[in-house]
Amino acid sequence: MSNLQILSTERLNKLIDETQLTLQELKQEVIRREHLKQEHEIKDLEHHMSSAEFNLNSIKNFIAYLLEESKKNK
Repeated sequence: MSNLQILSTERLNKLIDETQLTLQELKQEVIRREHLKQEHEIKDLEHHMSSAEFNLNSIKNFIAYLLEESKKNK
């Protein structure tokens, strides 16, 4: 764009408008992608929490089993 001097003012204004529109579209795309990424992270977190809850229940059940077995062996 080193030849800006040869462009008319009208053409320069049109280029500015087009550039601003493109910039706005790019910003909207970045926002859309960030929201999508956050949605995926939330879903991953929900899955992780469900898995952690299942593991915690398994540990509780195992401890309860061990306590029962230790009572039987006394």
